[in-house]
Amino acid sequence: MELFYREKGKGKKTIIIVHGLYGASDNWLSVAGELEKDFHVILIDQRNHGKSPHSQEHTYQAMAEDLHELMKKLKIDKATLMGHSMGGKTVMRFCLDYPEMIEKMIVVDIAPKSYGSFSNYAEVTADHGKIIEALSSVDPTQYENRQDIDKLLKETFPQKRLRGFLMKNLKRTKDGHYEWQLNLKALKDNLQDVMDGFSDLTPPSGKKMPETIFIRGEKSPYIHEDDSLSINKFFPGSQIVNIPGAGHWVHAEQHDLFLKTVKYFLES
Repeated sequence: MELFYREKGKGKKTIIIVHGLYGASDNWLSVAGELEKDFHVILIDQRNHGKSPHSQEHTYQAMAEDLHELMKKLKIDKATLMGHSMGGKTVMRFCLDYPEMIEKMIVVDIAPKSYGSFSNYAEVTADHGKIIEALSSVDPTQYENRQDIDKLLKETFPQKRLRGFLMKNLKRTKDGHYEWQLNLKALKDNLQDVMDGFSDLTPPSGKKMPETIFIRGEKSPYIHEDDSLSINKFFPGSQIVNIPGAGHWVHAEQHDLFLKTVKYFLES
């Protein structure tokens, strides 16, 4: 699949940033703005998100292959990959198949394990199911302004930050109507796979993994202390860094500290 992407900077080394569920490349423009001074930065829209094409297939293998296709198209033999949440699992899946194409890997607030409904992370899956159901229940074509849609979503999501993030997916069509850029049906149909993606995988033998850092938010439920076992099973020797005062959206909630951590890792 030919993904939509943005390019920033003219550095010799390339960083590819991969957003999470319900996100898009423009969520990471502020981070890219800081990194483009020293790097060539590529921000992608994953399939079924942003301006990239839609597909009923939404697996980590497919998303990893999308990324591989883009790197081949742009003639990038090796790059640093940074992925948040679902994007973190995409870059990890890519790494299992193509570790030689990764300079360094930055995984933001996600671990290589299942977050499915039959795990200890049922509340995470339930939250995502609730989000997809709520967005699917709103037909944006029936509304003339964003405020009315925001008011409707407020009944389910009183948190202003979350609503603002979700409503970034609301775009006007050429005929003046609103629509969701997300392929909500595909995300709903594949949600269990999105929450998992690793339980049926085994670490590859005989492949050298790139230097890797996992950056977690102190207040986030996505990475626990004992997750170091699964992390090091797949990516031996990985660093795990805790960002105080941050939840799942580490890069937005502790922007400066997140960037400081990323830059230190890149320069080391």
